[in-house]
Amino acid sequence: MEIIKVEKSNEICAEINWHSYDIFFDEQMDKKFIFSLKKFGTLMYLSLLKKPFFKVNTNEYLIKGTQYNTKLRVGIFNNNIEYLSFILENILILY
Repeated sequence: MEIIKVEKSNEICAEINWHSYDIFFDEQMDKKFIFSLKKFGTLMYLSLLKKPFFKVNTNEYLIKGTQYNTKLRVGIFNNNIEYLSFILENILILY
């Protein structure tokens, strides 16, 4: 699995200082990949949905998406790009 692009999302909650970015992969996200995201924070995984939903929470950022999709969204508080860089550098490690 490789990251093919990262885009600033149109879904901006700037009024509360959250900015979002979309990370696109060359493959669908599977359950193994989703559970590897626990290294970033508290994982919530709703497996009973038709397309299982996941979300990883911290006070500084959140990561969310659906299984079988090729894109996930990262929301970052105060648009602190260091968190985005940290996630991008480490997201495929241990997967």
